[in-house]
Amino acid sequence: MTFEQVFARIRRALMLDETAYVEARDDTTFTLFAVGSAAIAAFVGGLGAFLWSSVILDNTADFFVEAFILGSIFLIILWIAGVFLMYAILSMAFGEELTWDALARVVTVAHIPFAISLLVFIPGLGFAFGILAIAAMFFYSNFAIRAAYPTIDPLRVMLAVVAGFAVWLVVLPILTSTDNQFAPGTFVFEWSEDFAEKYANPTDLNVDLPAQ
Repeated sequence: MTFEQVFARIRRALMLDETAYVEARDDTTFTLFAVGSAAIAAFVGGLGAFLWSSVILDNTADFFVEAFILGSIFLIILWIAGVFLMYAILSMAFGEELTWDALARVVTVAHIPFAISLLVFIPGLGFAFGILAIAAMFFYSNFAIRAAYPTIDPLRVMLAVVAGFAVWLVVLPILTSTDNQFAPGTFVFEWSEDFAEKYANPTDLNVDLPAQ
């Protein structure tokens, strides 16, 4: 595939063209492009967390390495685990006929809207953009699977997507703490909550951000 064809297919997918997801399902040459696009979206979200630390905290501390680089990598790994769980539920639990790589192509394209979380650094609006990013991913994931596999019951699709999302929505906050800023995009607000709780505890004297 040429990059022009890749961009055109992704654009059509984001414009809710059902045929784009059918093409993604059947085109094995699109695998790396689909996964790569989702990975870029994860790093864009990670950049948003880094910008948040600069604009909101005025102290980037370890956000570049931990949130932008490591946090984005962890998120990509958890996304892949989430897609595998979706496949396991649809194929093994519900007995639907689909392949792992085809589902991965379809769903990873639906993860691209996470890039919206780049805007979490905007004061007053950042949280809204963070929630919008995940909500858009959930909508696109449901739409993508239903478009690519129209014979699968919508309830089964939703259950699979909820389970897949739960993997990274639960695990990444567990990995994130005041000392481990593995918080790309929307997850930066989970880190800020942990920091606020620690700061509010009068018995804990070690509450400063790591030195630059």
